[in-house]
Amino acid sequence: MAIPHDLAAAIESLPEDPRFEILDGWVDRGKGVWSFRFRAELSVTATVHMPEWTGWHVIATGAASDREFDIYPDADAGIVATFPHQNFNGEPPEGRPWRTGKPCLERPAAVFRREGWAGEPNEAGERLIWRIGRLFAWIDAAAQDRLLTDGDPLELPMYPTLDTSSVLGFRETAADIDWWVTPDQHWGFATIAEIPGARATAVIADFMDPHRRSIRRVPWSGAIPFVEKAVDAVWLTLPGLVVFAPWRTAATWRELSELCDGVSIDLASILADAGARLRRTQRRKHATPVLLLIGFPLEAEIGGPTERFHWIAVKNLRLCTRDDVRMGFSGSPEARRAWDRELATSNRRLEWQRTANWAPDQLRKRGEAEDGVRAKSVLVIGCGTLGAAVAENLLRMGVTRMGLLDHDTIHVGNLSRHLLTMSDAGRGKAERMAVRLNLAAPDANVVAMPFSFPPAKAADADRLKEWDVIVDCTASDAVLHDMASFPWGTERIFVSLAMTWQAEGLFAYTASETGFPAIDAMERYAAVSPTPEIERVGEMEGIGCWHPVFPATADDVSLWGAIGSKFVRRAILSPGEAASLYRQMDDGSVVRSYA
Repeated sequence: MAIPHDLAAAIESLPEDPRFEILDGWVDRGKGVWSFRFRAELSVTATVHMPEWTGWHVIATGAASDREFDIYPDADAGIVATFPHQNFNGEPPEGRPWRTGKPCLERPAAVFRREGWAGEPNEAGERLIWRIGRLFAWIDAAAQDRLLTDGDPLELPMYPTLDTSSVLGFRETAADIDWWVTPDQHWGFATIAEIPGARATAVIADFMDPHRRSIRRVPWSGAIPFVEKAVDAVWLTLPGLVVFAPWRTAATWRELSELCDGVSIDLASILADAGARLRRTQRRKHATPVLLLIGFPLEAEIGGPTERFHWIAVKNLRLCTRDDVRMGFSGSPEARRAWDRELATSNRRLEWQRTANWAPDQLRKRGEAEDGVRAKSVLVIGCGTLGAAVAENLLRMGVTRMGLLDHDTIHVGNLSRHLLTMSDAGRGKAERMAVRLNLAAPDANVVAMPFSFPPAKAADADRLKEWDVIVDCTASDAVLHDMASFPWGTERIFVSLAMTWQAEGLFAYTASETGFPAIDAMERYAAVSPTPEIERVGEMEGIGCWHPVFPATADDVSLWGAIGSKFVRRAILSPGEAASLYRQMDDGSVVRSYA
């Protein structure tokens, strides 16, 4: 097959350099993959892991209009070690003359795949030169141990194999690290909980000591159920991150034992003790744990203080059961202990499981509300279209302690603009929204209050006095009067949000008082809200049903839900009396005025 024009031109454009030597031209590797081999020379002193000259392959993939270039070590003359900012440098894939250890030569912004963001040239020839130049800088830094410098974000070593189709969540905050650094036990058992409805997604729900006594139950959302005392994993702790120099993690059980031995942790004994304890307590044919959880303190930046605990997981743990037998061996307890010890010293490959820290501050790195907002508990009165949208926005931004009050039922007709779905029809709005929100975030703590306001029962009324912020989304004057007369007890932040007729605007009011100033809020609303078109007030919900409906489209509700959420945030951060009217203009822009 003829060499693509852009690749031929790219290799011809490479400048002469005494540190660079092309060994072969482009080779067709099949399925749109092309490669050429070259050598690169250090400009600094060679080391045991980085020779003076090393062999590499440039791998070209993709169409000419979107060509990608990656560089891998040569199978024979390339580096064997794994360095920071490099994929695990394993043996060559079948049929390929290069190892797996691709250095990370891109800048972080390259992940967004936007031209110009990462500073990488767009034209193929220029980009190839740029990549090879980055490799020269990378090998020099690797030889001088400068790939990790103080202040850089810490990046864990890449795994030889990693199951990316599943994930195990854990929750470790900065405040939790003291608990783990000085524990009475360095190993135990753990319970894993599957997230309902999710695919291959679970969390560590409970840590137990070797006697299966709970020592740390993780505060997940109530929507994540788990079985108490279920043994799904064995956990152990290390004093810190351990790697093979320069920056390689274990690939086999034997290598993992070597790393543990280096910090005085006897992995073989832990597995033998864990297996023996389980065989004494678990029923016959009971499932054995299949996960090994390894925890250690971790710093956020190179050279910085340790900030929180981190967990990694191996998913192919296999301990002996009481039913296991081996030909020619006795079934004695000591024999089974020996079999468990053998696992720790075997050359069986580790199957690493992807893990993620779902602590609240880590979970919302993509965007969160301010600390002062997330620290508040919020009661939303009215779970119609606007209230549901505001509640979900606040929850996803980190307001996880939330109450939803509404006695109404969701109907299919509501679904033209409500967040709930057909499977929720006929059920209470507050209850179904609470289920939805508790499943929206693993740290959600949303409770439903399926009664009207004000509540008839004293116990229900007492529950309403626990919240820091009260958000009214009922658009009901009667509810505003009831909020004014309700005995809240202490000062708190009140917010009232209401769409104007046809959802052309949003009226937002806030006050920080011991009772809601209903008259002031209603007078301000009446002064700025347009009067409904009388002939449209009689719009029917459907033929044969004379039931007036409020005209608004789903995009209107989404818009005012977003603006209403921002108003709630400002009300919390700057408590006091304020009122605003937001109006949507014909061109889609929004104008704000004081009300």
